[in-house]
Amino acid sequence: MSIVNAIALHPQRASRVRFISLEVVLYVALVVGFLGLTLLPLLAVLQGSFEASDASAGFTLDGWRALLTEPRILGALGTTLSLTLTTQLIALPLSIALAWLLGRTDLPGRNWLEFAFWVSFFLPALAIVQGWTLLLDPHNGVLNRWLMDTFGLTQAPLNIYSWGGIVFAHLATTTVSAKVMMLTPAFRSMDARYEEAALIAGDNRFKALVKVTLPLLKPALIVTAIMGVIRSLESFEIELVLGAPQRIDVYSTLIYDMTRYDPINFASAFALGLLIVAIMGLLAIASRRSTASGSHVTVSGQAKPVVMALGRWRWPLGLLVGAFALLLTVVPLIFLVTSSLMSRFGFFNLEQVWTLNHWRSVVGDGIFLEAVGNTLVIASGSALFAAVVSLLVAYTIVRSRFLGRALLEFAAWIPFSIPGVLSSLAILWLILSSGMDWLYGSTISLVVAVGLASITLGVQLIRSQLLQINRELEEAAWISGASAFKAVRSIVVPLCVRSIVVVGVMAFVSAARDISHLALLVSSDNRPLSILQLEYIAEGPSEASAVIGIIIALIAIVAALVARRLGYSTETK
Repeated sequence: MSIVNAIALHPQRASRVRFISLEVVLYVALVVGFLGLTLLPLLAVLQGSFEASDASAGFTLDGWRALLTEPRILGALGTTLSLTLTTQLIALPLSIALAWLLGRTDLPGRNWLEFAFWVSFFLPALAIVQGWTLLLDPHNGVLNRWLMDTFGLTQAPLNIYSWGGIVFAHLATTTVSAKVMMLTPAFRSMDARYEEAALIAGDNRFKALVKVTLPLLKPALIVTAIMGVIRSLESFEIELVLGAPQRIDVYSTLIYDMTRYDPINFASAFALGLLIVAIMGLLAIASRRSTASGSHVTVSGQAKPVVMALGRWRWPLGLLVGAFALLLTVVPLIFLVTSSLMSRFGFFNLEQVWTLNHWRSVVGDGIFLEAVGNTLVIASGSALFAAVVSLLVAYTIVRSRFLGRALLEFAAWIPFSIPGVLSSLAILWLILSSGMDWLYGSTISLVVAVGLASITLGVQLIRSQLLQINRELEEAAWISGASAFKAVRSIVVPLCVRSIVVVGVMAFVSAARDISHLALLVSSDNRPLSILQLEYIAEGPSEASAVIGIIIALIAIVAALVARRLGYSTETK
């Protein structure tokens, strides 16, 4: 029987044949488009590292030789590694202790305390750093002045513009809070019977934690540690602001400098960035291999996730964790607000200390209003882009049987492995090389740049949700006559809507505070609030930058409330 006759006799089969063809076309378009978005920046980095400054000279190894010969590059690499290792070695044990207290014990107010770490994670780093600067500035810092007056010191004992100040800034922003967010659910869902067996055997709580709990949570600990290292390696704005006065370079700020002044040194910048990407890739492979074997099951059908009583230590530890949470959130925000209301940043001995003039001048400035509009457009576009692309990619990985799913899954991890400033440089390189200069500073280039940064997390969140949805629900819809698209729209999307919205919210706030992914792509006509705040800090009016920091922080707090509410609702369903 010919295909034509078969279609004539079975019109339903005809629609199925047409649908399959359309499905294949859409699948190919998704794979090609997504691979293009993720792989092109990486390929641009690779090609650019061999590109000579003179186009007629062809390829060169000068950029790679510079990694071994130029003292500034070697120094920046050493500083990057030392800052990363020091920060992570301090943050990981501290985060484990905090997550254990929040997830496994009867710590008073643990739900609210956990939410404080969510808020800390969402707050923009520059806003928090500027709040702490009012305390720790070596010239006008409140805490430094008090210490000098009290103890008769001739110079400030604390300096936030230093190597130690950068480490402190990382610990006070997202380094600890991100780990607490990741580890607390793992501690909370663990079966308490394992620890009870250790206690019955005669071990105390600390020994049970070291011998039983931590070994069982090895996968979560390894992933948390490696992701923390990767995030520290791609840090940019903290080092840019705090390291500049003392000429402390890390690789990201050095890449930024290499591309800001003539002659632009693309080759060295790309070679340096590619070296960091390689390190990140090795870390990701190590994470996957270390958790691929062995049994680390902590939740079963007979699980008993009971909290442990702290006894007489309950309230002292609760107050200690509460004080730490306040240091991460309320304290820097109070000093940030204080900075915005001062006549001159850090000067309390003026005749008129407090004023609203900075708020009036900033809010009434046309540049600020344009930046607000740009922020909302870029953040909203990035949220929509990240949510839609993450859903499509995650659904294809989980549900389809097409060849190339593994390649698609691999591509989803690429944006996470490319540091923000390097991604910004790669996209700039692609724009200049393609001759499409009109894309520079355009809304679409900015939306794609910051939206891609949220793709990895978005795909993983929605993918985990899809794995919990039985395929039989969609098959039942197909049997009832619904198309695959309608089944996804009416069944999959409603069941995953909370995860999709969480992805959108997190992409929105990430775009609103993002600096590194936009640093080399923003024009004066399309700058968002985060870049405007950085410009104010660089030019000197700290009071005006504090105003913008407060506005971005308010956006972040609202986003944290929405994401936290949806996250808890998802857990309880």
